Amino acid sequence: MASSIPRGIRVIDWKNADKSKSIRYRVRVERGDFVVDRSFADLERAKLFLEDTKTPEGRLLIARGRDRATLEVSKIELLAAELVMKGRCTLGNAIDSYMRAYVNPKLESEVDKVRQTAKAAAARLLHCKVVPISYIKEGFVPPSGPLAALREKSKGFAMKQIGDFYVDEITEQEATEYIDYRLGQGKAKSTVKRELYALQSVVNKLRYTDHPAWKQLNGRNPFQLADKTKVKGGERKRRTIIGPEQEEALLAELRKCRNKEMPLIFAVAMSTGMRRAEVLGLLWSQIDLERGVVNLDADQTKADEERLVILLPEAVEAFKAIPRTEGDDCVFHYKIEGFKSVFRRVLTRAKLEGIRMHDTRRSFISRVLRDITSSPVVIADMIGARSVANLQKRSIERIRQSEMIDSGAIQTEEQLRWVVHHKDGQTTARYANLAPAKEAKQDPSKPE
Repeated sequence: MASSIPRGIRVIDWKNADKSKSIRYRVRVERGDFVVDRSFADLERAKLFLEDTKTPEGRLLIARGRDRATLEVSKIELLAAELVMKGRCTLGNAIDSYMRAYVNPKLESEVDKVRQTAKAAAARLLHCKVVPISYIKEGFVPPSGPLAALREKSKGFAMKQIGDFYVDEITEQEATEYIDYRLGQGKAKSTVKRELYALQSVVNKLRYTDHPAWKQLNGRNPFQLADKTKVKGGERKRRTIIGPEQEEALLAELRKCRNKEMPLIFAVAMSTGMRRAEVLGLLWSQIDLERGVVNLDADQTKADEERLVILLPEAVEAFKAIPRTEGDDCVFHYKIEGFKSVFRRVLTRAKLEGIRMHDTRRSFISRVLRDITSSPVVIADMIGARSVANLQKRSIERIRQSEMIDSGAIQTEEQLRWVVHHKDGQTTARYANLAPAKEAKQDPSKPE
């Protein structure tokens, strides 16, 4: 190594800013009024600098900062600057920017519901970053046509985490490969669908978090263009309604809990149809038992809008049964995570593991349909559903179908459509208008 280092260059030990050690190449020259002392991380630049010190022209360039060694550094800096100016960023960088702008502030929220939602979003996005996706290395031609199926056998085939791809490099094919990989891991379609929409939102928000990178896409979002038919129908249709026997069994176990709030929370949920986060975040100042209403703030509801909850008589009685401490405005003192853990254990003890807390909402709708009104508009207003159509499709129709199954009879045209799976009455009517087949005339000369 010593023989390759020209005279005038010394190898010195160097202590880096992070306290690690390395070697550098030092050039120290003193010729009359010309004195320089520079060190370089690589030998080739040190050699260039030493050569420039030996000529008047080179020494003039050094004085002006235009010598070859300095220009080499400038080229590297220029390339880096061009990369930044091009506005390229990796998907991992985009996710980090999205989390800083939209997720991290909510993790510090004082509202339990907001904090839990942000926590789930952060965990989902951090996991999305490390999903491996295949690609063809630069310099190799991706197989196409008849050879497209041999992609994994082709030269240049490799795998890397999707977060390491530049966003403008990701195509619909890579986004669809993400879906295939996650489904291949056994993940539910609904889970993959949520991840896909989360990544789609990350790229859409680049216009606000990294506008130069957004301009590189020209409005194209690969996750929006991915083959979503692969995750179609991922939602599992729950039809569970908590019956009287199940309600009694569950209440019996809830009353055994050390925290006496557990059965009271369940009773309020069953009698109001409110969501878990809405019930746990209630304040006494929001409840007017004389008028029979609860005024929910925007940060307590799923739609982020203020909502007025109308209390039925049984709900008023449920609130009256809750002990109130003077000076304490909180109705309940459970956090969402704590309640989930305890409720899960209670369900196990009661042997009702197929039930979810959200089933209290469906059970409330069922009672209202049976005893008060069948109007989807009225029920949507009572429970704060954002879409009457979705309420009709996801809850009311499923409840009615369960009632039809229990009765063992088809009594209405709507029930007939459910059975034969017709989307509208017009399709069923076409079948109803068909004329019966004509009976063949019997030839009297032929025996029957």
